[in-house]
Amino acid sequence: MNETGVLRVESRTDTSSQANKRLRKAGYLPGNIYGKDMESVAVSIRKDELRKNIAKYGRSAVFELVLDGNKKYNVMVKDVQFTHVDHDFMHVDFHSISLSEETKANVPVKIVGDELYEARRLLLQLHRDFIPVKGLPQDVPNFIEVNVKELNAGDNLFISDLEFPKGIVPELEETQLVVSISEAKIHKEVDEQTEDEASGQPQED
Repeated sequence: MNETGVLRVESRTDTSSQANKRLRKAGYLPGNIYGKDMESVAVSIRKDELRKNIAKYGRSAVFELVLDGNKKYNVMVKDVQFTHVDHDFMHVDFHSISLSEETKANVPVKIVGDELYEARRLLLQLHRDFIPVKGLPQDVPNFIEVNVKELNAGDNLFISDLEFPKGIVPELEETQLVVSISEAKIHKEVDEQTEDEASGQPQED
């Protein structure tokens, strides 16, 4: 089971755009908690606390969310909206989940073993940044590791080639392409003199 982080949020009654602007200016984010058999709850959370916990536990982690210091929810971060200018956090949605019921999540792909690709003149193309999976929330990994160290030009990796944690099932066909390897093309630079000689044009003194 993955480690669980704790997020502290406060309920908010004023959900107007002006109120949301004031929250952001004070270092908070507006957000909502929603889930099965419950009404959506408007909340606010410190932006730095959310960023710190996502960095530590991962975007797909299960968090214990404490509302107003007493009410607790098991949640996953379902959606984060970002500003257009500086791509900063703008709004967050928490999905209240049951630890005994399967959930779905998009898990990022993490490539390892490509450190020598440039020296080997290999080019890696990643066809999927995320892989949709389902399983118990606490079993959802922070990433799916894809080791490409032993691959060569012409090799491919499909969903069927990847290893998933016990209890986690990919929501894609096994034939879906994830990674392909090709030989990097070498571009020969031709200087101006060589180009002129090839075209038969005289050089100026």
